[in-house]
Amino acid sequence: MSSFFNPVSIHQQGSSFPVRRMDFDLRGINKYFVNNDPVPTMMWLAFQAYFPEGESFFVDSVRDMRDQVKDHRLQKDIGAFIGQEAMHGKEHYAANEELKRQGIDVTSLDRAADQARRLGNRYLPKRFRLALTAAAEHFTGVIGSQIARREDFRSSIIDDRAKALILWHAMEEIEHRAVAFDVYQSTGGGYLTRAMAMTAVSAGIAPVVFYGMVACLRQDGQLFNLASWKRFLESYWGRHGFLSEAIPELLRYYRPDFHPDDTDSHELIQTFRRELGITDPALSEHPDHIH
Repeated sequence: MSSFFNPVSIHQQGSSFPVRRMDFDLRGINKYFVNNDPVPTMMWLAFQAYFPEGESFFVDSVRDMRDQVKDHRLQKDIGAFIGQEAMHGKEHYAANEELKRQGIDVTSLDRAADQARRLGNRYLPKRFRLALTAAAEHFTGVIGSQIARREDFRSSIIDDRAKALILWHAMEEIEHRAVAFDVYQSTGGGYLTRAMAMTAVSAGIAPVVFYGMVACLRQDGQLFNLASWKRFLESYWGRHGFLSEAIPELLRYYRPDFHPDDTDSHELIQTFRRELGITDPALSEHPDHIH
C-alpha cells in the first residue's frame, strides 16, 4: 500500500507524535470504495468533504489559545498537531478535487464549512471554539479507534488509495486526540462548557453529514438505491454496527474525570502502522512517545 504515497516522518524535538509529510496519488480512485456500495461510500465522502475547512477551524482554535499554555511539552505537541491537521486538509482537498473529476462535486459543502469557520472565528468566544475542537477531536478519535478495531470495516475498503488515506488520517487522529483537550484544560476550561460543546458537536454532526450524503448521492443518481440504504443502516446502525458500537465511547466524554488518554492507543496505532507500512524511526527508538 505504501507505493501510493511517500511518507516522510519529521519528529519534532520534544513532541509526542510525528508530523508525516504525505503525498497521496489519488488519481482514479474508486468512487464506490466501500464494497462498491454507493450509500456507505457517500457517507465517508460527505464526512471527508468538510475536512479541509474543519481542520483549519481546529488549528485556528488551538493556535488562538496557544499563548496561554505554559507547559513546554504541550507547546511541542501543539506544533505537531498543527502540522498533522494542515497535512490532513491538504490531502482531503486533493481527494475532493479527484471526486469532482468523477462527477461528485462537494464544492458547496466546502464553501458552507468555510463560511461556518469564518463566522465561528468571528463571533464565538475563543474558549468555546477550543471546547468545540476538543469535542470534535474526541469524536474523530473514537471513529479512528473504531477503524483500528474493526477489521471488517478495513477489509470493506476495496480501493487501496482510499484505504491508505482513511487509515493514515484515522491513525493521526488517535495520535493527537488529547492535544486540544489538554490545551482547554490547561487554560482554565471547565466541565460545563466542555459538556455543552460536546452536545453541540453530537447534535450537529449527524445532520451535516446526512445532508452531504444526500447531495453526493443525488449527483450520482443513487439517492433512491434502497438496497444500498438497507445495507448501510444494518452495517452502521445495526446491533453491532460501526457507529452504534461507538456510542458508549463517545458518551465517556461527559464524565467529569474524562481524559482522552484513558483509552490505551498503543495497539491501535500499531495496527495502522503495520497496515500502512509506515516506519517512524523516532517512534521506534522512543516507544513511550505513543500514548
